[in-house]
Amino acid sequence: MEVSCDLGLCGGVHSGVARRIRRELAARKAEGASHKLVCVGDKSRGVLRRTYADNMLINVKDIGRIAPVFADASVIAAAIAESRYGYDIGEVYYNKYFSPVKYELTIVPFFNKFRIENAPNISAFDEVEEDQLESYAEWTLAALLYYALKQGAASEQSARMAAMDNATKNAEEMIRKLTLLFNRTRQAVITRELIEIISGAAALN
Repeated sequence: MEVSCDLGLCGGVHSGVARRIRRELAARKAEGASHKLVCVGDKSRGVLRRTYADNMLINVKDIGRIAPVFADASVIAAAIAESRYGYDIGEVYYNKYFSPVKYELTIVPFFNKFRIENAPNISAFDEVEEDQLESYAEWTLAALLYYALKQGAASEQSARMAAMDNATKNAEEMIRKLTLLFNRTRQAVITRELIEIISGAAALN
């Protein structure tokens, strides 16, 4: 599952996630493992669709245009549950925010209810019914997705601020160079015209 958004102008935030997933899928395909993709956001989906269109299970749009809420994550988790795809282990790929100038690609696993049922610490509960396990698995996935969406949104905004700041600095540098070129050109034209006037006056004398 890749977590990105629909908007651009934020550097390599989305492309980094897509590149890592492509490498992982290529390696697992060589091993003969089957896999499906859940794409959250248009940016990475556009990259992954070129190579793995047949592996797309769910595509989610309109994420990242406003701040993500838990309901967004719940809808995605419910869509995965309703797809009835029998996965064993899944992985969420997202950008984790650290500071305005730093974010890192992070991979977090999630498990189906059968894995949870056989987990070593599940015995701490007296008795867990099957529908409770299913609800717990879906809720855990929704909580993980909400965390990934929030982290991704923070990383995206910080990367967009950095990209816009760099663009502003580049524009200012371009303006400075063009202004200098304009002044030099104007000065050269004025100098040439003065030389022509002086030369003409000298010729008349």
